[in-house]
Amino acid sequence: MPQSQRSRSQQSDAEPGPGQRPVEKFHDGPVHVSIWEHDGVKGAFRKASFQLRYRDQQKKWQTGASYSASDLFHLESAAREARNRIETWRQQNSARRAPEDAS
Repeated sequence: MPQSQRSRSQQSDAEPGPGQRPVEKFHDGPVHVSIWEHDGVKGAFRKASFQLRYRDQQKKWQTGASYSASDLFHLESAAREARNRIETWRQQNSARRAPEDAS
């Protein structure tokens, strides 16, 4: 049993592989969100990653991980939207599988 828990933990923390692209992308202000789909032991699942995008003094795009109070407002909103999109996908995905399971 501990081995299956370790595998599940490693799988759920999976980072996108080389060449893998998000299944969805959106942003709320400076907070950019990517939703990734992975295959796990119990089937497909989705996770969201967040980045703070801004331009520096030289007008080059940068990525940050520290959020100001106003950025946190956007992070909160983006996280809520990501959760809604993942939950909607999960409901649709389980609804499509349900008739097969009933056979």
